[in-house]
Amino acid sequence: MFNPIIRIILVIVSLITAVFFYSKEDFANMSMMLLAAGLIIYGYFKYGTVYAAFQQMKKDNIKKAEELITKIKNPDILSKGQKSYYYFTTGIIALEKQELEKSYSELTKALNIGLRTENDKSIVLLNLANIELIRKNFNQASEFIERVRELNLKPMVESETDRIENEIIAAQH
Repeated sequence: MFNPIIRIILVIVSLITAVFFYSKEDFANMSMMLLAAGLIIYGYFKYGTVYAAFQQMKKDNIKKAEELITKIKNPDILSKGQKSYYYFTTGIIALEKQELEKSYSELTKALNIGLRTENDKSIVLLNLANIELIRKNFNQASEFIERVRELNLKPMVESETDRIENEIIAAQH
């Protein structure tokens, strides 16, 4: 939730407050401040900046999303839910850069780990179908479209699905 600078400030404030409570021999509050600092640090490593990057990506601010997501040095230690959205975000960023292999790999990882909403799953499947369409692998693209159709789609995703499906049909003829 917090960006890294806010987290650092909160940790520093917690530590200074803990020292203050130690000087007053108030060990209960000192312990609480140390626990707060520890939880903020734990949260950074467990959740990283994935949420902030994902929100920037949804706003079409790809540059800011990439800046935030690259701050995560070891995505393997993220929680399962955060890890899937890490791969989702990096996959979309790679697609924006026309790095099809990386995008396909990252989006597939996100799908395999599991995404929270059907809308997010449909967006990933739709992007995978689009990648396969670009690669001219029409059978695989059609399979992804079929999987998208099995989900409860929002109108914008449904119209995009129709567009890609029409492109697949047109390309096959």
